[in-house]
Amino acid sequence: MIGFSGIRLRGLLPIGILVAGMPAAAVAAKFYKWVDEHGQVHYSEVIPPQYRDRANVEIDRRGRVLRRNEAFEEKKRQIDEEASRKQVEEKRNTEQGRRDKALLDTYTNEAEIDLARDRTIAFPQQVAESYEPRIRTVKQRVQALRAEKEGLVKAGKPVPVALVSEMAAVEKELGALLAEQQARQAEIEQIRERYSAQKARYRELTGSPAAPAASPSP
Repeated sequence: MIGFSGIRLRGLLPIGILVAGMPAAAVAAKFYKWVDEHGQVHYSEVIPPQYRDRANVEIDRRGRVLRRNEAFEEKKRQIDEEASRKQVEEKRNTEQGRRDKALLDTYTNEAEIDLARDRTIAFPQQVAESYEPRIRTVKQRVQALRAEKEGLVKAGKPVPVALVSEMAAVEKELGALLAEQQARQAEIEQIRERYSAQKARYRELTGSPAAPAASPSP
């Protein structure tokens, strides 16, 4: 058996040099390029059994690649993916444990969670409600400007540029006010959902039963 195990070769030229003086039968043989546990590259006709599950490449006498060990590459990919998945899962479990401890350290019953939710909601609720008077005023102004424009159009009169500009400015202001109000309302909904999730988790950790649903009014 011809082997070059233990020899470091860089590039394809050294293989051609090594096989140039070999018998025809030896030259016709296929070779394998494989790597040991130290990262050293070896060339041989047969891969030692303990290294067959490592990266290896089948090459011809000119050093051209004939076949790669795809099974190894796939196995390595699967191993890497599994390791990555476990790392993410461990990190998630650690973070969940931290949140669970903080939840139990913060509240002693569900009523305290409801109270914290209401306190958190209070400010954005006040802000959302504070937009109402201004929104009503701006809506009225938009309606008045539109009515004025329609009256001019019906009368066959030109619409002043100032009126068009004012309408655009007021409508833009109305859009901004509505967007701000909707953002506050979305914030309130997110707060409700967050505290609802905390309450559900608190029940899981403490084993307390869920509160009964309110019966419909007669």
